[in-house]
Amino acid sequence: MLKQNRLNLIVAVIVIVIVLAMLPVNAQAIGITPGRATMDFEPNKEGQVTFTILNNERKEFRALVYAEGDLMDYITSDKNIVDFTESDESKKFTYSYKLPAEIDQPGDHWAKIVVMEMPPEGAQTGQVVMATTAVIHQLRVKVPYPGKYADLDLVIHESGPDEDTTFFVKIYNVGDEDILKASAIVDILGPTNEVIASIESEEISIESKKRGEVIVPWKANVNPGRYHAVVTVNYDEKVGVVEKTFEIGALRVDVLDISVNNFVLGGIAKFEINMENKWNQKIDDIFAEIIITSQDGDNIANFKSASTSLDALRRGILYAYWDTEGVDKGAYEGKIILHYEGRTTEKELKTYITLENIETEIVGVTARAISRREPGSSPGVDLLVPIVFILIFINVGWFFYFKRRKK
Repeated sequence: MLKQNRLNLIVAVIVIVIVLAMLPVNAQAIGITPGRATMDFEPNKEGQVTFTILNNERKEFRALVYAEGDLMDYITSDKNIVDFTESDESKKFTYSYKLPAEIDQPGDHWAKIVVMEMPPEGAQTGQVVMATTAVIHQLRVKVPYPGKYADLDLVIHESGPDEDTTFFVKIYNVGDEDILKASAIVDILGPTNEVIASIESEEISIESKKRGEVIVPWKANVNPGRYHAVVTVNYDEKVGVVEKTFEIGALRVDVLDISVNNFVLGGIAKFEINMENKWNQKIDDIFAEIIITSQDGDNIANFKSASTSLDALRRGILYAYWDTEGVDKGAYEGKIILHYEGRTTEKELKTYITLENIETEIVGVTARAISRREPGSSPGVDLLVPIVFILIFINVGWFFYFKRRKK
């Protein structure tokens, strides 16, 4: 019987490990979606915004909701306490805003709507209330700069020697006038800060409060190593500069493609990230970060994978999970960033979402996810059920085997 009990324990542990392995990582007790609402400033503008509070652990708790930030005085709500029961998967929360007649300082202004989980009454001490978890929804109000004004961002697709390195220069026109002519000059500096290449982009125009992008390719006919890019953007007699360090060849993990299977909008999207270690040694602690943004540059989601190791010159897979509750159909921008050895590999990302499909484009590689599951079912259930039944069958077999031996 002692042997049988040990085997029963081993089987139980295996079942628990499999169940835990199939759960999404880094899950919070409560969540919020969408994480941000964005609008352009208008004097005395008023309206309402609704977001969803997620009860990820399906537990009973109370949530305290309050506003912070420089726009907090312009935020109101009918309630500041939301009660959840174990059967509540989520609840909607609506707040009202009324903007002032003017905001002197141009740029972004914020109200942060904090949703704070409150502990049970028995966990409170005196007059002090200790919170356990807090998440934030942001209201972003964009006050245009007078005239022409550009915010800049630079994404670099690195490469090996004699391959194409690509510079993506994003130009956000946050002024109240259209930009008629905008172009970029990419200066590439070597190890001793000498300019080894200078490439000029095409010329584009950008409407007020819109985003433009120029793409500058460069044949990296240089030795492996670290280089620096200084990008000068000229727009209608104004100038902006953005710069970033990048590498050619050497230690590098590259993104090959991304795929998603069994997707239903509103559920958990499981991203399968295929990567390759181009270095001749093993690399540890590799993880991926995926950032999804709207066409206006607002962060819709920012999620990470677990860490893994990759042997020299080998390929591997990372998994990252995105809760698409509250996400709308449509086209999104973004990027995927691999983190390893204090370095990063960054790729531009475009994502197209429908009810049962995610199509992702990365450097000319297209990956598509089409649903094979009925809406409402949970990820991993189809695989988990047969595994559990097999393990139960094995356990029952051992039980009768030892019972017969005892006789």
